[in-house]
Amino acid sequence: MVDVQDEGRDIKANAVVVMRPGAAPPSYEILYAPIKLSQMSAGMVTGMTSHGEVRLRLSGIYGAKRPVIQTDQPYLVLLGASGRNARIDTFKMPKTEQ
Repeated sequence: MVDVQDEGRDIKANAVVVMRPGAAPPSYEILYAPIKLSQMSAGMVTGMTSHGEVRLRLSGIYGAKRPVIQTDQPYLVLLGASGRNARIDTFKMPKTEQ
């Protein structure tokens, strides 16, 4: 059993999962990157993952700063194992060494 409160703090969640992707395996942390997010309504974003659509409500409930979502920016989304928490971060391309 996953403790949702501890999990939210562990991953420094800055979003609450409103709709988990339908094909996402249950009880696993899943990292999606890069993913484009778009604003659905005030404080609510949606995006398409390899497992289907995800809907997230931006939140600072676990002490993390609420992200500002820009439509032209790719993001990294970490879904917690409980399926109730998520962390959204800006996706940065790794630097290649020459």
